Amino acid sequence: MNNLILQKTYIRTRIKHERQNLTSPFMQRAAIAILGHISQAKLIENHQHIAFYLPIGGEVSCMPIIEYALSQGKNCYIPKINTTKARTMDFLPYTGQDSVKKGAYGIYEPVGDATEAVAPSKLSLVFMPLVAFDSKGNRLGMGGGYYDTFFANLSKKKRPELVGLAYNFQKVPEIPTEKWDLAMDAVVTPNHFLRFSD
Repeated sequence: MNNLILQKTYIRTRIKHERQNLTSPFMQRAAIAILGHISQAKLIENHQHIAFYLPIGGEVSCMPIIEYALSQGKNCYIPKINTTKARTMDFLPYTGQDSVKKGAYGIYEPVGDATEAVAPSKLSLVFMPLVAFDSKGNRLGMGGGYYDTFFANLSKKKRPELVGLAYNFQKVPEIPTEKWDLAMDAVVTPNHFLRFSD
């Protein structure tokens, strides 16, 4: 196993362990604080087609942000794993709890099929889950490469704004990166709205 994989594995193990010990009240407070930063920055107001995720394993909850976006008349989408092609997913419309059910890996997914999927180029804002991030906007995910694959064919100019959601303790000094890893435009934590320059 090479050094880069070992470093990533170590960071993933440490942060995921820390995340699993979080209490519900702490997670709810964090999600509300993050929504506060997002609404202050007018992030939802400035976009129409917005992608979210439904949290697993202690990830920051998008639910307060999704509810806010729906109340603003925004088009909301969440990912669905594409089981016919490796490391791929589609973003399908989310209109409320009725539009999801438990799917692959026990994750809640949209009930629709790929015919309803939004084109990557139509999305202008994407909220991403992450395991860890650094001060340069590098992101460490769960290791599936789904987000990297989804946006791989879009030029940087055509890519949506990529915003990670994290707890404060998920910031690390450095994320080891590979050439296909997507960097984020911003990360929002309960304490900060961090924008990264190129």
